[in-house]
Amino acid sequence: MSVSLVTGAMLLAVLTPTTTPVTTTTTTATATTTAAATELTSTTAVPSARVVQEAAPGCDLTSANARKGDLVWGFKKSFRQYVGVGLPGATGNSITATNGATITALDEVLRDGVPNPAGIPTGAYRFTFDSADYTSPTQFTARYRGTVAFSYPTHFFTLLLSDPWVTTANGTATLHADIELKATPGAPTQPSNQPDVALARLTPPAAAPTNGLLTWPDIPATLTTAEAFGGFYQAGATLDPLTLTLAADCATVPTAPPTANPVVAPVAATTENLIPIARFRPAPDLASTGVDAEHSLWAGVVLLLAGLALVLAAYRPHRT
Repeated sequence: MSVSLVTGAMLLAVLTPTTTPVTTTTTTATATTTAAATELTSTTAVPSARVVQEAAPGCDLTSANARKGDLVWGFKKSFRQYVGVGLPGATGNSITATNGATITALDEVLRDGVPNPAGIPTGAYRFTFDSADYTSPTQFTARYRGTVAFSYPTHFFTLLLSDPWVTTANGTATLHADIELKATPGAPTQPSNQPDVALARLTPPAAAPTNGLLTWPDIPATLTTAEAFGGFYQAGATLDPLTLTLAADCATVPTAPPTANPVVAPVAATTENLIPIARFRPAPDLASTGVDAEHSLWAGVVLLLAGLALVLAAYRPHRT
């Protein structure tokens, strides 16, 4: 009788299906394989392609009146696609912009001509002006405000990029920002908070103000260190170009780019590599085995009934 009871219990424990999320990625926390995500067709809308209103003649940009402008930047499109579309089985993903930042319709991820195929806005971000310390077109600091949050619950992280600012002097320029990584239980790394981190090296243009408006259009950006963005990319990785405007209070600035208009659509199969290192992925026991969940359920029920039959047989009285 004891053997039959143990057999039935073991069959129940081993074969009863769980509600663990299914994903098609099989990696470990320290794996160096690449992630796959939806194959998408995308077009690039140049961040600087905005309507420029009639200039204000006789307006000069000075240290006393540098009080307007914005920063338009998408960080890295493959990362926006990775979070904004997600891998099969991803649930609860989101990209949000707050505190002065907005998600624009520039450079959105497209599938079959439809933007934001998973219903999550995937365009570049606009950060509003905060303050500036302006000396000349080649020596200034311009601060912008706003927070963009990338959340991927089934990969255990939320990443926040806040309040970017640009400084340039002596022919070099750097993009700084506050970077916070919130890692939930199961993540292979600890949470981190890096204020004012030197995030990217920029290539400053030979630009001069016109009627009080200084514009840096489509400036190339490269990641400074792997730690600068939570370890998702290696130092030297090419980031999205950024467009910066800094203007006098008497100047006319370009109109703000249109905001995103997300739509809901199904996610297709995975084929495109999006992030270089698989650090924030489900553990192996969360990976898909390739067996349909419903089939596993019925197989478990059948074997459970077989185990119970053994138990009942053990209890059946013997005739003398």
